[in-house]
Amino acid sequence: MAKSFNELGQNLKEYIIDCHSNYKGLKNVAVERYNNLKVSMEPEIYQTFHLVIRIGISEAVIIMPEGCIFTGTLGMDERYVQRWLQNAYIQQELNSHWRNCQLYSA
Repeated sequence: MAKSFNELGQNLKEYIIDCHSNYKGLKNVAVERYNNLKVSMEPEIYQTFHLVIRIGISEAVIIMPEGCIFTGTLGMDERYVQRWLQNAYIQQELNSHWRNCQLYSA
């Protein structure tokens, strides 16, 4: 069964925090910054396979499966998000969600 968007958001949050904590130049990670991280899809607005990611006040729409940012920015976390999106398991989960979104929006 596919992970929910909340579970995917939690997975992304853990991935970004892990990447920050492994970066030798960064001593303290502001974990609270990622408490409201959201992952979603908005098929009524964007008709192509996409992902909307919100981190704090930053928001980006990412065209999938390429992982290219269509609109917005995620600041310093953008590279970590793009690396997370390259994971085959994450790609499979997102494909499953996109198929479900298309079924319910049709």
